[in-house]
Amino acid sequence: MNLSSKTLDSTLCWNLIDALPDGLCCCDQGGSIFYANRAFVQMMGRVAIDELVGSALLPLIQEEFGPTVQRFLEQQSCDAAAIQVRMRHGGRWVQLSWLNSDDPNQMVILVRDLSWYKAKEEELLNLALTDELTGLHNRRGFRLLAEQELRHSRRLGEEVVLLSIDIDLFKQINDTFGHQEGDRILKTVATVLKHSFRSTDIIGRWGGDEFLVLALDAPMGSVADMERRFRQSVSDSFRQRGLSFQTGVSIGHATGGEKSLDHLIEIADQSMYEDKKKPSQQTP
Repeated sequence: MNLSSKTLDSTLCWNLIDALPDGLCCCDQGGSIFYANRAFVQMMGRVAIDELVGSALLPLIQEEFGPTVQRFLEQQSCDAAAIQVRMRHGGRWVQLSWLNSDDPNQMVILVRDLSWYKAKEEELLNLALTDELTGLHNRRGFRLLAEQELRHSRRLGEEVVLLSIDIDLFKQINDTFGHQEGDRILKTVATVLKHSFRSTDIIGRWGGDEFLVLALDAPMGSVADMERRFRQSVSDSFRQRGLSFQTGVSIGHATGGEKSLDHLIEIADQSMYEDKKKPSQQTP
């Protein structure tokens, strides 16, 4: 069979498009897909293009991004800013951008997979917000999440409790047994914190040997029990792990979802210093 040079050029063009690492789809004015390359088909979790032809693009994207995608489709212009959305299949992050088309009745959209970049972005963000030694939120991470949850609690009218926790005699431990033993104690307290509070509560290492816990939707009457259980868990854990220096913790608290985070911390810290002045809470 003889093929003209025009046919060969066309065949080569479509083969190249199908081999692109980025997804590409063509839609009619109603948003229905009539062509998609191999990469796009794979992004959608489909085996063949026939499974996508006739489908609308919008339902393939997570519902929360629907209005953003709708505005993007209505612009139909290469000058329109690219948008980042998540696909329904696998929650994959993609970037949608326009390609020029000579046919006013079709839309050509380039779909770039951003999953790797988003994963790296999240990894770097976690590193920036996580305390390397304990795996808890660091000061920046705790503040970011706590302020966000406090705003949410105010809207719902929920009470919160902020605990300020300090390890007793921590300087003496470092001076006597070295920083390695001090680090073991910090990690032990961090582990007890993770096991003692709900996954919805926000726990952070505020600095040095001070930890903060923001307990959400927590009634004020629960504070005493919360503190007592945590003290006992710390004491038990120290004994079980055979740490060379047995110590306890001082705990202060503040309540009130209407207060700012800084105000809560100030009250809880003062309460914790008052607790530190009391006879040792350590269990012998």
